[in-house]
Amino acid sequence: MILQPIEALGTIWHIEFFEEVTDDETIRKDIARWLAEFESRYSRFRSDSWLSILNRTGEYIAPHPQFVDLLTCALEYYHTTEGVFNVAVGEQLTKSGYDAAYSFTAAAELPPVPALPEVLVITADKISLQSGLLDLGGIGKGYAIDKLAEYLQREWGLHFFLINGGGDIYATSDHNKPVTITLAHPDDRNMAIGTVDLTNTGFAVSSPQLRRWNDPQTGKSHNHLLTKHTVTSYVVAPNTAAADVWATVSCLNQIIEPPQEIHQLLINESGQILKDTFVQLADHTSYNIYKK
Repeated sequence: MILQPIEALGTIWHIEFFEEVTDDETIRKDIARWLAEFESRYSRFRSDSWLSILNRTGEYIAPHPQFVDLLTCALEYYHTTEGVFNVAVGEQLTKSGYDAAYSFTAAAELPPVPALPEVLVITADKISLQSGLLDLGGIGKGYAIDKLAEYLQREWGLHFFLINGGGDIYATSDHNKPVTITLAHPDDRNMAIGTVDLTNTGFAVSSPQLRRWNDPQTGKSHNHLLTKHTVTSYVVAPNTAAADVWATVSCLNQIIEPPQEIHQLLINESGQILKDTFVQLADHTSYNIYKK
């Protein structure tokens, strides 16, 4: 059974259950409420969110354990990726035009991104941000999907389902059978280049093509990843937060090696495969790379 789509966190959510659900409308409303609460906590575009308060004041007293956990995960990924993944990119994103007003007009000079461990201090009692602004776009949605999966299992007793938040996915199984998903075309998300099977794993795709804009004053092109690379990355990982992070990192840096449990398919703008560890997946189905 597939729920009616839910709009949240700037995207459309599709949730499918592979088991009997007695009251799908009640579950849908509860999921929508859960997602709205998550967005109200961590959206950079909401002035009253926990993240915006931290960005604006430089500290957050008595933080919720989830806030501590999310930022701790972000800090750990900073170290794991040798600083490539850095949620302190918020000020540079804002001044490149990707702001709350969606002005898409960049400042004359973009500020440098500070080293996250030098500006962010996390304790159970207080979170401090010494300078810069945080943006959780490269981990927040994946983290939300993982936590929502835990919520459905814990509060609703569900075991077999798929959560798709704008292309970031977590699938358990279809009664212990793999769930097959399609790999979206890098330039046209209505087309597919193939499929891959998931069992209790997360999936994410990232590309500078997904959010790209031209500055109306200068005509210069910008993208939400702040990169000049034109690589699309598909990642399968043990959880969706890890897939989300490594999909972002793979677009920014194709040299850094992820842990063995992270599987990548990297394609450049000409359709050339730059890296493929999907072939190592036991449940791998197939894909046919597009040609322009």
